[in-house]
Amino acid sequence: MGIAGWLACGACLAGGWAEVPRHGTREGAAGGFEMGRRETTVAEFVEYLNGAGDVAFPETAQIGRREGGGYAARRGAARQAVAEVAFAEAEAYCAWRSRQTGRRVRLPTEAEWEAAARGGVDGAPYPWGWGGKAPKMARFDAEGPADRGGRFMANGFGLDDMAGNLYEWCVSAPGGAQDRCAARGGSWAERDASRLRVDHRQWFSADYRGRDVGFRVLRELPEEK
Repeated sequence: MGIAGWLACGACLAGGWAEVPRHGTREGAAGGFEMGRRETTVAEFVEYLNGAGDVAFPETAQIGRREGGGYAARRGAARQAVAEVAFAEAEAYCAWRSRQTGRRVRLPTEAEWEAAARGGVDGAPYPWGWGGKAPKMARFDAEGPADRGGRFMANGFGLDDMAGNLYEWCVSAPGGAQDRCAARGGSWAERDASRLRVDHRQWFSADYRGRDVGFRVLRELPEEK
């Protein structure tokens, strides 16, 4: 596929997809979907902003408005994981990506995210398992987010940066508060390694825009015929 085809297909993610197979855990069955190998990038989010049209998105440290209209990644930001995106905007990106591909793309639930983060190692507290020095395993206690994903060892499912770099928006259980949303995974700004645990939940207001929060998408498997 040429560059033009890659841009037109709308299905390609910078890091591709990794299958999280159906598997048993002490909490019951989990998996049965695909996850983006990496957090959604600035380039991917800009593609959505320009493709969806009539999107009122503010300029950020990573994304600016073009003089002729539309949006563009700021210099050096295209491969970074996108941040400063509110929860509803992350969901809007997923809905747009679903329409472009004909496959349902959405944010993961907290349970789905946690099962994916463990990489098939039931009970593991971190994506890399047990032990290990957090600064050597994740973007953590740093001056800012990584210039691109995938600089640390992927977990057992081939997912990068499930700990550190950016918190990732997740869908909470039904009946939860409507004015706040959960995020998982910790971020570059954390100093306490326990916040990188796969079972750690961080609450943010639903309209929060911070350089420490982004998102990763889930793609449902096609129904068997």
